[in-house]
Amino acid sequence: MSEPIGHGAYAPLFLRIALGAYFLMAGWLKVSHLDDFIQVIKGFNMLPGDLANVYGSLLPYMELAAGGFLVLGLWTTLAAMLAAIMIASFVFAFGFFPQPINIFNKDVILLACAVSLMFSGPGAYSIDGLRVRPG
Repeated sequence: MSEPIGHGAYAPLFLRIALGAYFLMAGWLKVSHLDDFIQVIKGFNMLPGDLANVYGSLLPYMELAAGGFLVLGLWTTLAAMLAAIMIASFVFAFGFFPQPINIFNKDVILLACAVSLMFSGPGAYSIDGLRVRPG
């Protein structure tokens, strides 16, 4: 059982859908309570006041954009880079083990998914895949 069970073109599709859906849901939740989210960002006291406002205001929309592009497979490498940068900032801010009760930080797994998409590309089942096909 060392052979894959399916075509390799499906692998990026599964990663894109999972990571994109995560970012769409996270962004939507933050946008729907934007003022509260900005206050949470300020409460961490990691960024100066004005920078916390800008980060808290832009992050949800960047999550929605990255998530939408990943699900569609449009500008996949760019969307995966944006996702990786956002996730890396979360890991940097909260640490590798953010809570003692958790054995692992889910953001590290999400970061691995984003980096994987940066290396693999969108796969055949994507808008990017349709655009680059010959004929």
